[in-house]
Amino acid sequence: MFDNKIEKIDQMLKDTGFNGSVLIAYRSKILWSKGYGFADFELEVPLLPQSRLRIASITKTITAVAIMQLIEKKVLKLEDTLDMFIPNYPKGDQITVFHLLTHSSGISNFELDSDFYEVLHADVFSVKLMDLFKDKPLQFKPGTSYAYSVSGYFLLGCIIEKVSGMSYDKYLEEHIFKPLHMINSGFDFYQPIIKGRAKNYEMHASNIINSDFFDMRIAGAGGGLYSTAEDLYLFQMGLLNHKILSKESYNTINANQIRINDVTHYGFGMFLAEVEIYGKIRHKNYHTGGGPGVRSLLAYYLEDQLLCIMISNVNDRNTFNHAHETMEEILFQD
Repeated sequence: MFDNKIEKIDQMLKDTGFNGSVLIAYRSKILWSKGYGFADFELEVPLLPQSRLRIASITKTITAVAIMQLIEKKVLKLEDTLDMFIPNYPKGDQITVFHLLTHSSGISNFELDSDFYEVLHADVFSVKLMDLFKDKPLQFKPGTSYAYSVSGYFLLGCIIEKVSGMSYDKYLEEHIFKPLHMINSGFDFYQPIIKGRAKNYEMHASNIINSDFFDMRIAGAGGGLYSTAEDLYLFQMGLLNHKILSKESYNTINANQIRINDVTHYGFGMFLAEVEIYGKIRHKNYHTGGGPGVRSLLAYYLEDQLLCIMISNVNDRNTFNHAHETMEEILFQD
């Protein structure tokens, strides 16, 4: 059924010059897992399915799962307000965990091109980073609209640490990565030697160049993780089989919590789209990611029981989006 389609996808990825890792699974079975291009262009190190790549905002999905685990343990509630965990946060008594999960808090993003020198050298990193956005006016009254907020998910990471008594990375390791045997996933701290970690690249005038240095602590619980396509497959299967969350909590994550537009809602750490793909209305639950040296996608098509994962260590939006759109076309035509 899929053999011919996989061959076409493989050839398409080669033809487009896609650099990264791709996995396709159907009914929980991996149909295709392959690396393309280089993990290190200068040393010509091939990129393998086990190469560890930044996943950017797919991190938010994992953060949302961690929050739901704490809610299941009854040490946290969706209606808990931000000031319960970060005292004196401006209007923190109006912003709830629910608002942070659904990007409906109104909290403004900090600028990624800011001067982070003082933040990176502060005694308490998280407090200094919060100073970049906490005093900005709210974009709207919490709960009344949607605005994608990296700052909001950074705060969710702080809440995880406060409630669990563990650092964000250690909590994920103990309660998500280890139970699911995700041995190639973790927080992308720059100092440790992480075997198999790919280098990061950008596109400049049609040429691949080295990405600027970026301390992923700044992305935090909103984008700071590395993983592999095969580990993200284990993560998705763990959710579908209720290994790390109850069925009720999984359904809550994937329920329409706030409207973005006519075809897309946001759940908890997940975009939920109801779109027509080749003559059929399909429910596509997904999250994308992008940033310094990364493009990423985790998409699960509910009716088709089809999972597609793409991660690239080249921040090339055009090539990545074209490859994804063509992959959908090949998979769902006929």
